[in-house]
Amino acid sequence: MAEKVSNTRWFGMALKALIVLASNEGLCPSGKLAEKLESKSVFLRKILTHLVKAGLIQAKEGRDGGYSLVKAPSEITLSEVYKAMKVETFPKEFLSVESKVCFDPSTRDALCELREEMETWILEGLEQKTIADLMK
Repeated sequence: MAEKVSNTRWFGMALKALIVLASNEGLCPSGKLAEKLESKSVFLRKILTHLVKAGLIQAKEGRDGGYSLVKAPSEITLSEVYKAMKVETFPKEFLSVESKVCFDPSTRDALCELREEMETWILEGLEQKTIADLMK
């Protein structure tokens, strides 16, 4: 699996970009999208690249180019966006077992399992929501 992005800001911006694209008819140029989201185009294009690779949006290059959704907003789950962005859910030190605090192996394993379980809960919750749900 690719390295996760540690800033959940990427996930939030990806959701907002998808909402704008869902509300837009036809192709939406990255400059227009960045303007609507009050974001820098360079930052936004990094996010859009992840969404293209995940097959959630398509890009058309060139003067008349832009971005558009590949499928209906009701078919794009928030877990797909989350996975596309490879978001690191928790801050680096959250339930860290690499600290200098001496835990016995069973406690270290329990902390690792809890963190993984929490990630599963988040993904299961995000699977229940779509981009269309955010637009209501």
